[in-house]
Amino acid sequence: MYNPFYYILFLFLSVFNFSIKAEIQDSVQPGKSIQYDERRVDIQEFDSDILKDYRSSDAFNYEELIPPDNLWNRFKTWLDDLWESLIKWILQGEEATGILGFLLRALPYLLIAGVVAFLIWLFIKVDIGGSPLKRKDLNTVLVTDEQQIIESQNIQELINDALTQKNYQLAVRYYYLLLLQKLAKKELIDWQVQKTNADYIYEIKNPELRSEFSKLTRIYDFIWYGNFEVTESAFYKAEKEFIKLTATL
Repeated sequence: MYNPFYYILFLFLSVFNFSIKAEIQDSVQPGKSIQYDERRVDIQEFDSDILKDYRSSDAFNYEELIPPDNLWNRFKTWLDDLWESLIKWILQGEEATGILGFLLRALPYLLIAGVVAFLIWLFIKVDIGGSPLKRKDLNTVLVTDEQQIIESQNIQELINDALTQKNYQLAVRYYYLLLLQKLAKKELIDWQVQKTNADYIYEIKNPELRSEFSKLTRIYDFIWYGNFEVTESAFYKAEKEFIKLTATL
């Protein structure tokens, strides 16, 4: 026995098909020809030079750049992994947002700036090279004044004046110039402005005297060129050694 549903579906499709045909016939008017668009169409051509510019532009280069395998890149990779592990340990798996996220992103740059600032401070504080040009007491004794002091002045009076002012670094310098003065008068060294203290050490023939003079030279370099405050007790220890050696000349 046939299902009535199929009869109803067939009747519906027939009516629908008839309606479509009627609409098509109504839209086409008898005797009216079909109009064609005969307007000129300009064909657009792509400039090959522009295409070359796009191909050579870095903005359109999607190739993945693989860094070379060297020690520097290995070190950077290790440093990045270490930093990432540190951040994960701090956050305990949580995501850093807001101010905390900003601080964590800025922290490496702050550390670099801190290291640079520390190196600059260290350079200024330590005074690399020990140049006396940065000393406050340079106005009293210049390196070029050594010849005048050693050849014509009473160095002991200069020592006493420095001690009156409690300028122990300057007093040690005068003690060393006094030692050079006595060595030159004894013709144990040939004093010249352009010579260094190491030159005088090698000029001394007596091994014992050379050893004592070398020790006092180290003391002098440490106190005079050292960028720190010399205490009274430290000065008197050095003074004792200078007096002991100059008394034998």
